[in-house]
Amino acid sequence: MRFWLRAATFLLLTGVAGAEVARVEIQSRRDEGSYERVLGRVYFTIDPKAAANQNIADLALAPLNAQGKIEVSSDLLLIRPKPSEKGRKTVFFEIVNRGGPQSLYLFSDARGGRSPDTWDLGDRFLVEQGFTVAFLGWQFDVAKSQGLTFQTPVAHVQGRVRESYIDAGPFDDRAVFGLSYCVADPADGSARLTFRSRIDGPAKELPRDQWHFANRGCAVVRDHGSGMGLYEVAYESKDSPIAGLGLAAIRDFASYLKHENPNASKKVIGYGYSQSGRFLRQFLRDGFNIDEKGQQAFDGMMISSAGAGGGSFNHRFAVPGNAGNSVLSPLRPVDIPPFNDAALLESSARSRVIPKIFYTFTSTEYWARAGSLTHTSDDGKTDVPLDSNSRLYFIAGTEHSGGPFPPARRFGNGQQFRNDANFAQQRWVDRALLLDLDAWVHSGKEPPPSRYPTIAKGELVDRTAVHFPKISGFTFPDYMPQVWRMDFGPEFESKHIITNEPPLLGKLYDVLVPQVDSSGNDLSGVRIPEVAAPLGAHMGWNISVPQLKDLHYLSGLVGSFIPFPKTKEDREATGDSRLSIEERYKSDERYKSRDQYLRQVRQAANQLVRERFMLADDVPAALERASQTWDFLQQN
Repeated sequence: MRFWLRAATFLLLTGVAGAEVARVEIQSRRDEGSYERVLGRVYFTIDPKAAANQNIADLALAPLNAQGKIEVSSDLLLIRPKPSEKGRKTVFFEIVNRGGPQSLYLFSDARGGRSPDTWDLGDRFLVEQGFTVAFLGWQFDVAKSQGLTFQTPVAHVQGRVRESYIDAGPFDDRAVFGLSYCVADPADGSARLTFRSRIDGPAKELPRDQWHFANRGCAVVRDHGSGMGLYEVAYESKDSPIAGLGLAAIRDFASYLKHENPNASKKVIGYGYSQSGRFLRQFLRDGFNIDEKGQQAFDGMMISSAGAGGGSFNHRFAVPGNAGNSVLSPLRPVDIPPFNDAALLESSARSRVIPKIFYTFTSTEYWARAGSLTHTSDDGKTDVPLDSNSRLYFIAGTEHSGGPFPPARRFGNGQQFRNDANFAQQRWVDRALLLDLDAWVHSGKEPPPSRYPTIAKGELVDRTAVHFPKISGFTFPDYMPQVWRMDFGPEFESKHIITNEPPLLGKLYDVLVPQVDSSGNDLSGVRIPEVAAPLGAHMGWNISVPQLKDLHYLSGLVGSFIPFPKTKEDREATGDSRLSIEERYKSDERYKSRDQYLRQVRQAANQLVRERFMLADDVPAALERASQTWDFLQQN
């Protein structure tokens, strides 16, 4: 049963709603011991005349209510420690990733399904630390079964769209792929299906009698293909959701939590991982950190594993799930400038609403998300400094998606990858950094200095200059994902309308990657225990099988792990240039090899604690994982 909000019901959401948050409707409220879980829906009214909204694509085409406002609504999940006086004065506001959370897995090692009512809090780190945790739907194409939804109006327009499909397997005589937008007319004579073996190569058009639209114009069936490679269909579609209103909804709820509610927490930290981190980059670039009243929305942001990307979040016929060249959604408006921090914050600087920002990278962000462009010139020749309100922390040796332990060969999306998945954990660093950011936002306490590879120190290099060790049976890849200057047409910058599909390609950007040490591990950054006291090479990239070299595709966002030889004899027999585990952790009169290894892990963890990159309470868990890793590798 639904009921309207009252002060006695939920203190955080009391008070009169602002002009942008019209009302908050509670659908369920559950007491879960030390915290309470609230599910509801937030209703917004957006002023199409407000200066803060003028960068929203197709805003003028949105239907208006009787008051001349645009109406949208979002699902809400709020998790609040109790009693309230013991909580921090901070809301940790996660931008959900395709409807679901990432923070619960990355900070708290949670497991669970897609239903917000059952999202597991794991070890409950966030609520035990006193944060109020908020999740709000913003993505129009997320179904209820996938997580938190967002309802936005449609602009009744017609235009050119493009859908890509990569055949990554053996030749397929008959392939079907779905479309993000259905064709306006299945008999559209201007529709074209093309094939190319290289992203930047010439496109071959397939005759219309070899393919057709199906499923009421919402899918393409090709009867005859051209083998492995990139298929793209360009056609006319209609009725584009006004996707950019999702950014306004996030802004207005963050602002509501801060400004409209007399009992609300006074600081709001926005958190986004991967797609959601790219959302926050786009949020800043498009000037959304100032609300309709001229007030700052987010005080701080933790933008994790976004690399240099934005996203398909605020243009006509947006496809928010697209993630760019490196993950098989090629030539989308994702990896587009501005890339570096200072340029990204230009709008916030003009409005004087720059938040305190922590960017965190795994190794994968350099290999697959063009991460170097965030702090180098476009030609890859010089370092570009961060804004004084920003810090960047490269968590060396970790992968974007986090591999399973025990390490195992990974499969996904019909592909397999050459090496075992990378199981190195970024959790310990993430947890410490969140508390560092909260202290910076509240009290101005300076966080740890940025730690990332630079050109000046020789830590950030071209792929061809990486000193990767010799490993028997393993070849270092001679390709990696590329990023082009892309021309989406004359209306893209001013009106967020794409007219060139596919875009015209210009010069490549120069993307650099971290240098490695003699073990194959990243040389710079925050060196977690798995890297400081390694048992193998932890890498942010992998190689797909079969390879898609001509498409510059490595492994999407999958990393890898290659264990060291166990003994000196194993190393000599295989020709591996890396020291063996036996040689690295020699037994002596006092300590056996296993004990020597664990001593080094403890030293590395304690060093991170001193540098504020790890919490002392997390050291025992890191040692336990190290023990499990040693035992597993010795037995396998």
